[in-house]
Amino acid sequence: MPDYGLLCPLHGADGCEVPDPVELAALHAEFCATEQAAGAPPLDAATAHALTGLLAAHLRSGETSALLGLTAAVERTLRAVLARLAAAPAAQRRPLARLAAEHAHAAGALRMQDGRNATAMACFDRALIWAEVAGDRPTLVGTLSDLGILARLDGDPVAALGYAREIDRVAPGRHWAGAMGRISWARANALTGDVRATVRQIGLARAHLEHIDDRDEADVPWLSIASMRLRVESAAAAALRDLAAAVDDPRLARRALAATETALGLLGPTQLPSSRLLFTVRAADCHACAHDPGAAVELLGPTLESAPVAALPALVGHELRGLRARLATCAPQAAHRLAELAGP
Repeated sequence: MPDYGLLCPLHGADGCEVPDPVELAALHAEFCATEQAAGAPPLDAATAHALTGLLAAHLRSGETSALLGLTAAVERTLRAVLARLAAAPAAQRRPLARLAAEHAHAAGALRMQDGRNATAMACFDRALIWAEVAGDRPTLVGTLSDLGILARLDGDPVAALGYAREIDRVAPGRHWAGAMGRISWARANALTGDVRATVRQIGLARAHLEHIDDRDEADVPWLSIASMRLRVESAAAAALRDLAAAVDDPRLARRALAATETALGLLGPTQLPSSRLLFTVRAADCHACAHDPGAAVELLGPTLESAPVAALPALVGHELRGLRARLATCAPQAAHRLAELAGP
């Protein structure tokens, strides 16, 4: 560790080793034995490393595996953490609160990926509470960013703006959080068709990346400039695409396409396959918003032919539905071809 955005709840970014799989499984089973919650000893280092390492593994598996079993496993551990947290003395609660926050955020992210938005919202709300107790800025910012996604999926820019403002409150003066907050502002502004505000917030997000300093690295030591740029450019692409669709401006769509291609270029060939699929669908949508439906279908066809459509992540399905709706009005034949590839 750090691994997959997770720090050791006891030692932060010290570079702790995760136990081997056999020991990890034994430590996890022992921790999750409910009868041990009352009067349990303080969280020991080996167990903390095992729980955090296992959560990282679950999140990584969520890129390629069935979500139901992963979500159940994360939520089972969360229940055990909460049982320990309720019985722990005040002096021992901070690391458990951090584990609770990280597991609740992960459960929400997995639920959202599976299209269960109401359950995801409940998980995120709990994650915020425990992250505040633990003083866990990264989980606060990540959870607020995901809540902004849920608000945008509901077509609620006012709520999305509220979550963006909260990012400024929980992590003031941090450039990594500033970038995340500004890009959340941009995506909310794009839903209202506010060109000036959207473009301005994207520029501010990119400017924050140029000023990452030691305080940022202390908060999020695993987060490289390249990974931050990936987050900013992928969100900028989505904001510009939404804006292009709202105001019917092909120039904005071409800018969105350029940002999408930048994000794709920052992914390794085998890295984050669900994100690669999402970005590819978004690039096709950018072509559609630029009034080039043929290019959209040409780009997306090979991807959908090789993708397991029945198991598409919910966010990818949302992007596909938006693309198909746009094609249905301007290029019915292209929309029909897309329906053949992606199903109803």
